[in-house]
Amino acid sequence: MSKNKVSISNAAKMVGVSRASFYRHIEEKSITTGQDDKGNKIVDVSELIRVYGDDLKTLEEIEKAKKAKKIKSETTQDNKNIVAELTLLREKIKSLETERDRERKQLTDQIEDLKQRIEKTEEQRIKAEDQKDRLTFMLTDQRSEKEKTVEKEKEQAQKFAQMEETLKELKSQQKALLLEKHQKRGLFSQLFGT
Repeated sequence: MSKNKVSISNAAKMVGVSRASFYRHIEEKSITTGQDDKGNKIVDVSELIRVYGDDLKTLEEIEKAKKAKKIKSETTQDNKNIVAELTLLREKIKSLETERDRERKQLTDQIEDLKQRIEKTEEQRIKAEDQKDRLTFMLTDQRSEKEKTVEKEKEQAQKFAQMEETLKELKSQQKALLLEKHQKRGLFSQLFGT
Protein backbone atom coordinates (compact mmCIF):
# COMPACT_ATOMS: atom_id res chain seq x y z
CA MET A 1 0.00 0.00 0.00
CA SER A 2 1.44 3.38 -0.95
CA LYS A 3 1.61 6.42 1.30
CA ASN A 4 -1.15 8.02 -0.70
CA LYS A 5 -3.64 5.23 0.03
CA VAL A 6 -4.67 4.16 3.54
CA SER A 7 -6.89 1.51 5.10
CA ILE A 8 -10.36 2.35 6.38
CA SER A 9 -9.08 2.11 10.00
CA ASN A 10 -6.24 4.53 9.31
CA ALA A 11 -8.53 6.85 7.34
CA ALA A 12 -10.94 6.95 10.31
CA LYS A 13 -8.00 7.80 12.62
CA MET A 14 -6.76 10.53 10.25
CA VAL A 15 -10.15 12.28 10.22
CA GLY A 16 -10.73 11.66 13.95
CA VAL A 17 -13.86 9.49 13.87
CA SER A 18 -14.65 5.90 14.71
CA ARG A 19 -14.49 3.23 12.03
CA ALA A 20 -18.28 2.80 12.07
CA SER A 21 -18.74 6.58 11.68
CA PHE A 22 -16.31 6.59 8.76
CA TYR A 23 -18.31 3.87 6.96
CA ARG A 24 -21.39 6.10 7.35
CA HIS A 25 -19.38 9.05 5.97
CA ILE A 26 -18.44 6.96 2.93
CA GLU A 27 -22.14 6.70 2.12
CA GLU A 28 -23.21 10.15 3.25
CA LYS A 29 -20.32 12.17 1.83
CA SER A 30 -19.72 10.03 -1.23
CA ILE A 31 -16.13 9.18 -0.37
CA THR A 32 -14.52 7.18 -3.15
CA THR A 33 -12.84 3.97 -2.01
CA GLY A 34 -10.81 1.28 -3.74
CA GLN A 35 -9.37 -2.11 -2.93
CA ASP A 36 -5.84 -3.27 -2.30
CA ASP A 37 -4.43 -6.47 -3.82
CA LYS A 38 -5.88 -8.47 -0.90
CA GLY A 39 -9.38 -7.14 -1.40
CA ASN A 40 -9.43 -4.75 1.60
CA LYS A 41 -11.07 -1.33 1.21
CA ILE A 42 -8.66 1.57 0.94
CA VAL A 43 -9.03 5.33 0.59
CA ASP A 44 -6.83 7.77 -1.28
CA VAL A 45 -5.45 10.55 0.99
CA SER A 46 -6.38 13.14 -1.65
CA GLU A 47 -10.01 11.98 -1.34
CA LEU A 48 -9.85 12.54 2.43
CA ILE A 49 -8.43 16.05 1.83
CA ARG A 50 -11.24 16.75 -0.65
CA VAL A 51 -13.94 15.77 1.89
CA TYR A 52 -12.39 16.85 5.22
CA GLY A 53 -10.00 19.61 4.17
CA ASP A 54 -6.43 20.13 5.41
CA ASP A 55 -7.32 19.33 9.06
CA LEU A 56 -6.28 15.73 8.51
CA LYS A 57 -3.65 14.24 10.73
CA THR A 58 -0.87 12.23 9.19
CA LEU A 59 -0.23 8.68 10.28
CA GLU A 60 3.08 9.85 11.81
CA GLU A 61 1.26 12.50 13.86
CA ILE A 62 -1.30 9.93 14.93
CA GLU A 63 1.51 7.54 15.95
CA LYS A 64 3.33 10.32 17.83
CA ALA A 65 0.09 11.31 19.56
CA LYS A 66 -0.57 7.66 20.42
CA LYS A 67 2.93 7.26 21.87
CA ALA A 68 2.63 10.53 23.76
CA LYS A 69 -0.75 9.46 25.13
CA LYS A 70 0.72 6.10 26.11
CA ILE A 71 3.68 7.81 27.80
CA LYS A 72 1.35 10.26 29.51
CA SER A 73 -0.87 7.37 30.61
CA GLU A 74 2.15 5.46 31.88
CA THR A 75 3.49 8.58 33.57
CA THR A 76 0.09 9.24 35.11
CA GLN A 77 -0.08 5.64 36.27
CA ASP A 78 3.49 5.86 37.57
CA ASN A 79 2.61 9.10 39.36
CA LYS A 80 -0.47 7.43 40.84
CA ASN A 81 1.68 4.50 41.95
CA ILE A 82 4.26 6.87 43.42
CA VAL A 83 1.55 8.84 45.24
CA ALA A 84 0.07 5.58 46.54
CA GLU A 85 3.51 4.40 47.68
CA LEU A 86 4.21 7.78 49.32
CA THR A 87 0.88 7.65 51.11
CA LEU A 88 1.60 4.11 52.27
CA LEU A 89 5.11 5.10 53.38
CA ARG A 90 3.77 8.14 55.25
CA GLU A 91 1.26 5.93 57.05
CA LYS A 92 4.02 3.45 57.92
CA ILE A 93 6.25 6.29 59.18
CA LYS A 94 3.39 7.68 61.25
CA SER A 95 2.70 4.21 62.63
CA LEU A 96 6.39 3.71 63.42
CA GLU A 97 6.59 7.12 65.10
CA THR A 98 3.52 6.32 67.18
CA GLU A 99 5.03 2.96 68.16
CA ARG A 100 8.39 4.62 68.92
CA ASP A 101 6.69 7.23 71.11
CA ARG A 102 4.74 4.50 72.93
CA GLU A 103 7.93 2.49 73.50
CA ARG A 104 9.80 5.62 74.61
CA LYS A 105 7.07 6.42 77.15
CA GLN A 106 7.06 2.82 78.35
CA LEU A 107 10.84 2.83 78.76
CA THR A 108 10.75 6.21 80.51
CA ASP A 109 8.12 4.86 82.92
CA GLN A 110 10.27 1.76 83.56
CA ILE A 111 13.32 3.93 84.20
CA GLU A 112 11.37 6.09 86.68
CA ASP A 113 10.05 2.96 88.40
CA LEU A 114 13.57 1.53 88.66
CA LYS A 115 14.89 4.83 90.06
CA GLN A 116 12.19 4.82 92.73
CA ARG A 117 12.97 1.19 93.59
CA ILE A 118 16.69 1.99 93.85
CA GLU A 119 15.94 4.95 96.15
CA LYS A 120 13.70 2.78 98.37
CA THR A 121 16.32 0.02 98.43
CA GLU A 122 18.99 2.56 99.39
CA GLU A 123 16.78 3.94 102.17
CA GLN A 124 16.13 0.40 103.43
CA ARG A 125 19.85 -0.39 103.29
CA ILE A 126 20.67 2.73 105.34
CA LYS A 127 17.98 1.87 107.90
CA ALA A 128 19.23 -1.71 108.13
CA GLU A 129 22.81 -0.44 108.57
CA ASP A 130 21.69 1.90 111.38
CA GLN A 131 19.71 -0.86 113.04
CA LYS A 132 22.70 -3.21 112.82
CA ASP A 133 24.92 -0.56 114.39
CA ARG A 134 22.42 -0.03 117.24
CA LEU A 135 22.12 -3.77 117.86
CA THR A 136 25.88 -4.20 117.81
CA PHE A 137 26.24 -1.35 120.28
CA MET A 138 23.58 -2.89 122.51
CA LEU A 139 25.20 -6.32 122.42
CA THR A 140 28.71 -5.14 123.16
CA ASP A 141 29.88 -2.94 126.03
CA GLN A 142 31.67 -0.14 124.25
CA ARG A 143 33.06 1.51 127.40
CA SER A 144 36.73 1.47 128.39
CA GLU A 145 37.96 -0.38 131.48
CA LYS A 146 38.28 2.89 133.40
CA GLU A 147 34.66 3.78 132.58
CA LYS A 148 33.53 0.31 133.66
CA THR A 149 35.43 0.63 136.97
CA VAL A 150 33.98 4.09 137.63
CA GLU A 151 30.49 2.74 136.89
CA LYS A 152 30.98 -0.19 139.30
CA GLU A 153 32.22 2.17 142.02
CA LYS A 154 29.14 4.38 141.53
CA GLU A 155 26.86 1.36 141.77
CA GLN A 156 28.62 0.18 144.99
CA ALA A 157 28.44 3.69 146.46
CA GLN A 158 24.70 3.79 145.71
CA LYS A 159 24.21 0.38 147.31
CA PHE A 160 26.20 1.50 150.36
CA ALA A 161 24.15 4.70 150.62
CA GLN A 162 20.95 2.66 150.40
CA MET A 163 22.21 0.34 153.17
CA GLU A 164 23.07 3.31 155.42
CA GLU A 165 19.63 4.75 154.79
CA THR A 166 18.07 1.40 155.68
CA LEU A 167 20.17 1.22 158.89
CA LYS A 168 19.11 4.74 159.90
CA GLU A 169 15.49 3.78 159.30
CA LEU A 170 15.89 0.62 161.38
CA LYS A 171 17.55 2.56 164.23
CA SER A 172 14.81 5.11 164.15
CA GLN A 173 12.17 2.36 164.27
CA GLN A 174 14.03 0.66 167.15
CA LYS A 175 14.10 3.89 169.14
CA ALA A 176 10.43 4.37 168.52
CA LEU A 177 9.69 0.85 169.70
CA LEU A 178 11.83 1.27 172.81
CA LEU A 179 10.16 4.54 173.61
CA GLU A 180 6.76 3.02 173.15
CA LYS A 181 7.74 0.06 175.33
CA HIS A 182 9.06 2.39 177.96
CA GLN A 183 5.88 4.44 177.92
CA LYS A 184 3.74 1.36 178.25
CA ARG A 185 5.79 0.22 181.22
CA GLY A 186 5.46 3.62 182.82
CA LEU A 187 1.70 3.42 182.46
CA PHE A 188 1.58 -0.04 184.01
CA SER A 189 3.77 0.96 186.87
CA GLN A 190 1.58 3.93 187.56
CA LEU A 191 -1.53 1.85 187.42
CA PHE A 192 -0.33 -1.21 189.21
CA GLY A 193 2.41 0.35 191.24
CA THR A 194 5.11 -1.88 190.15
